[in-house]
Amino acid sequence: MTSSRNSLIPLTVLSDQALWPEERRRQALLIGVPDPEGGWGDVADIPAPSPFMNRHAAGCLCCTRDPVAMVLAEVFQDRVLGKRPLFREVAVSVASKDRVAVRQQLENDVLVRARYRLVPEGV
Repeated sequence: MTSSRNSLIPLTVLSDQALWPEERRRQALLIGVPDPEGGWGDVADIPAPSPFMNRHAAGCLCCTRDPVAMVLAEVFQDRVLGKRPLFREVAVSVASKDRVAVRQQLENDVLVRARYRLVPEGV
């Protein structure tokens, strides 16, 4: 089976939720803490990093997977199984200082790249 780049779910890393138009938010999943009046279609929390991060052997799943990537895997599975509302795109809300690092981690995660298409900044 072949997959086209257009079939991947658009994924945006953002630091200002107010920049997204309301009609776009209604059909999107927000990962992070929502603005109280955000109007997002669905929301998922970013868990705290594992306290064991970098303390286990190389390749340990809890030490190598970024918490955001783990949430993206979970919400994708929930979407497929009908446990979550159908979302057309995903926004990951992070602090401005963390935006580049989070984006880089997601770009390097093979499962994220297989299911999501990172939207260029400013789109």
